[in-house]
Amino acid sequence: MPDVLSSEPRKSDADPSSAVSEIHIHAPGRYIVEFRPTERWMPFLRLDVRRPGHADRTVYVPVTTRTSYLLTSSEGGLVLQFDRGDVVAARVRPLTIGDIGALLRRRRRHKRFQLPLGEGLVLQPLFHVSGSQGRELARALGSLAGWGFGTASDNLQKTLSRHFDGPPAEAPERRPTVEPKIAVALHLHYPDLWPEFEALLEATGRQFQLFLTLTQPDAALAQRVQARFPGAEITVYENRGRDVGPFIQLLREGKFDPFDLICKLHGKKSGQSGPRMVLGEIWRQVSAFDLIGSRGVVDRIIAEFERSPETQMIGSRRFRLPNEWKGEKAAWGENRAMALNLLEAMGMPGSRLDFFAGTMFWVRRGALEPLRRLDLPLAAFPEEAGQQDGTLQHALERVLGMICTKIGVASDGDMTTDSREADPIG
Repeated sequence: MPDVLSSEPRKSDADPSSAVSEIHIHAPGRYIVEFRPTERWMPFLRLDVRRPGHADRTVYVPVTTRTSYLLTSSEGGLVLQFDRGDVVAARVRPLTIGDIGALLRRRRRHKRFQLPLGEGLVLQPLFHVSGSQGRELARALGSLAGWGFGTASDNLQKTLSRHFDGPPAEAPERRPTVEPKIAVALHLHYPDLWPEFEALLEATGRQFQLFLTLTQPDAALAQRVQARFPGAEITVYENRGRDVGPFIQLLREGKFDPFDLICKLHGKKSGQSGPRMVLGEIWRQVSAFDLIGSRGVVDRIIAEFERSPETQMIGSRRFRLPNEWKGEKAAWGENRAMALNLLEAMGMPGSRLDFFAGTMFWVRRGALEPLRRLDLPLAAFPEEAGQQDGTLQHALERVLGMICTKIGVASDGDMTTDSREADPIG
């Protein structure tokens, strides 16, 4: 692919200092657009779409080291704008007869990843051109879609906007009349994620006690954490129970007793590469954004607890299960029997399945008392072996929501917060 940064550069693009480049589509038709982006951790590229007579629009498109797209446009005058620093090379050419056969054979496979950019304007990734990388990215996008994060969905597009561009501007929120005592329980098996959480916690503008749990001693990290959050308690636990095991130990040890609300977070990753990596990155960021994404987010969550004393837990709207993407069977996984046994041991056998996948949420300390009485030691959790389901921590992931009489949801972006009562198991 020729190293052409634009099919027709703007005058400013001739200046090497220009930050953006453009691809121009002069006439209606079908085109092949090709991008070779710079190396990136998240396999997405920001495109600004400009159309005569329409508001500008930003979309985030999936990319490999070299990605082709079928662009269908019912009008001319279209401009695709991208950051010069994000792309090594780009070009556009009309669709040829030679392209059509390959497209027809794969049209169903590609169609599910298409991005409608407006009436009569569609961009469709052609992953077969990218070989094994394209197949891997298609699997990643399919996995995301299974969680409600389809390529063109607001869920994914708004999350990527936040990832690339930071939080949206917000009007000041009314502060709650009563300032609760807050504990933040953050588990980091991957210490490299601390800067991400540090920035989010700084932006909350609230007083809280930080409990950081690790699986290995890290003197440099401890020094950095204490410098930013004096008084933070840092504890190293054996790597059992993922993020749930250490959280239960803090509860058992009475660390949360002085607090009204607990915000539970962890540095979720799902592999170092491939489809699970992409899902893990989106999952962690969405959950964190929805819970501590800005001062306004936190203010709204605390105000909801104040307004509704019966609400005991608030988590990410997009990872509350079961939902329209993950039904009850998928939400239970291999954990139903163990979860129901735990509920019975706590004297709460009538709870309906209702929880936040990924175990990140805000919760009232009092709601955890039945779980504390179980007195589960860390040794009760299995040794880490990459288990994906069916362990004590997976059962407790579900139980943590099911012991709460009322659960609320929050989301970054539209910031809606609502609650619904849990119903008994049928």
